[in-house]
Amino acid sequence: MPFDLISGNFIPEKSNIWRDCVDGYLDWVKEHIEEGAPLNESDHCGDPPLLLAAGNGHVSCMEYLMEEGADIEQRNVMKETPLIRCAHNGHLQAVKLLLACGADVNSLDLGDNTALHWAAMRGHVEIVAALLAAGADRSLRNRQDKLPIDLCQPSWSHAYRYTREVLT
Repeated sequence: MPFDLISGNFIPEKSNIWRDCVDGYLDWVKEHIEEGAPLNESDHCGDPPLLLAAGNGHVSCMEYLMEEGADIEQRNVMKETPLIRCAHNGHLQAVKLLLACGADVNSLDLGDNTALHWAAMRGHVEIVAALLAAGADRSLRNRQDKLPIDLCQPSWSHAYRYTREVLT
């Protein structure tokens, strides 16, 4: 990233669709797509563009990618979906957008965790409530035989008590 000696700031520059989805640079994401960038291919770490934008809460990038035809259920190497990633990272507006667009609320990652498992573990109370309102199954067990409520522990989040209340 170039450095401006006068202002003392780094100046972002157009990179690639994956990096610009992470950073939320919508104008550059649009340029990449106009130039033929792949909407559903993974980067060198195994993450596709929509998942990267969702994981960082960049709703405007997410909307644009889906308008252009990005698969709402695209997955990375750990089988995470955009919904799982943004629920895990605590991006409520991104979760709401994906749910409104028809994302599978009970999709499973490689460890058989749903978005509800991750949101519960991280203590994202509002996201847990939104997922439940959208029909998330609180009785699904992951590969460790844990329910989402079992993951509400003080070692993971200070909000675990509130999350438990929403799940019961």
